[in-house]
Amino acid sequence: MNKKSESLNISYFPYWWEAAEPKPAIHDLPSGTQDVVIVGAGYTGLSAALTLAKSGLSVVVLDTQLPGFGASSRNGGMISNLLKPGLSGLMAKYGIERGEAIYRESLNSVDFVKKLVGDEEIECDLNLKGRLYPAVLEKHLDAMKKETALKQKHLGIEDEIIGKGQCQEDIASDLYVGGFRQFDTGGLHPAKFVEGLASAVEKNGGLILAPCTAKAIKKKSGTYLIDTSLGTINCDKVVIATNGYSGGVYPSLEKKVIPIGSTMIATEKLSKEMVSSLFPTGRMIADSRKMLSYFRPSPDGTRVLLGGRPTVLPSTPDVQARALQKRLADIFPQLRDVAVSHVWTGNVAYSFDALPAIGHDEGIYFALGYCGSGVAMSGYLGHKVALKILKSSEGDTAFDGLPFESKAYYQGQPWFLPIAMAGYKLRDTFGF
Repeated sequence: MNKKSESLNISYFPYWWEAAEPKPAIHDLPSGTQDVVIVGAGYTGLSAALTLAKSGLSVVVLDTQLPGFGASSRNGGMISNLLKPGLSGLMAKYGIERGEAIYRESLNSVDFVKKLVGDEEIECDLNLKGRLYPAVLEKHLDAMKKETALKQKHLGIEDEIIGKGQCQEDIASDLYVGGFRQFDTGGLHPAKFVEGLASAVEKNGGLILAPCTAKAIKKKSGTYLIDTSLGTINCDKVVIATNGYSGGVYPSLEKKVIPIGSTMIATEKLSKEMVSSLFPTGRMIADSRKMLSYFRPSPDGTRVLLGGRPTVLPSTPDVQARALQKRLADIFPQLRDVAVSHVWTGNVAYSFDALPAIGHDEGIYFALGYCGSGVAMSGYLGHKVALKILKSSEGDTAFDGLPFESKAYYQGQPWFLPIAMAGYKLRDTFGF
């Protein structure tokens, strides 16, 4: 249901759903033993299902809500080739060769999503005009210069460092001191993308059941019994693809990923001339704050969309909308009197080492923990986990064998997030 704020007249319905609202996938439970059951019908699960179905395996995808209901249809739709530790952090921890290999996976993920959209003819407003990462402080720009030089040297990446005046080629704001620009990334319409993936899975013989909650996974005589809200399914292999919505179906994974909420707003409809004046090149933007803002024009060029973590403590959608509206006006004073039409929230998932994780525990496979860069990486690793099930060497990744650890103080409930967020907000406020 499209709920609205009574005081602000803002829809709590994700803006993306206006064009591609998630829909139920109602079917009877399949009989007999299935080759693979996938828990989670977002980018990861659907990409894995597509690869497996195309290889002739029987595949069932389950989701507690609707296909793509979580972050896959709520995110900013930005295609990134960044990993949170950076190339410098990866090389420091794993050595030059392994660090390079790990970082190249992020480049591969962008190539993968481009090919996937083309091969499956998914109409999702794919935009490969690039991205701009503007720096709020000079020290942020200095760090960008060092990281960019390292990526140019070791990976041949053509990211470009720019100064303050050059920022305005991409964004009509005086807030930033410079930044770095990419040319081979971009964005898409996230809800259309997940809708296209779900359609491709079904066209290739995969079965999606949603809503259908996976309650428990039990091993029996070399196969698995999945206890669901619709009954029991028997299968040979299981994939956990729940990311920021992991719940309790497989507790050992739940303790290794931290769900973090991110909120987005959409402005009221504006003239295309106004939006174009704010984003002259149409590039996607994400700034350098700890409590970062990411923003972009809508695919039809009539709205500005902005996301971030607006409050330290949990708050109502109206409070979050006001906070993000203020942030938008700080970036674009031109929009100070523009109304917000939509506000919505979704979960990303972080691992403790800020890297995606892929692997398996006997017959239970997983891919999750994309740390806010899942539009490309989640589908890519879903494909890779499917190739692992198919015993293909093409399923190998540089993430294989990396530790995927929890902490003794963490049992799946991120009680420490408000403390961390408060620290980040202080650092942003005082510039340290």
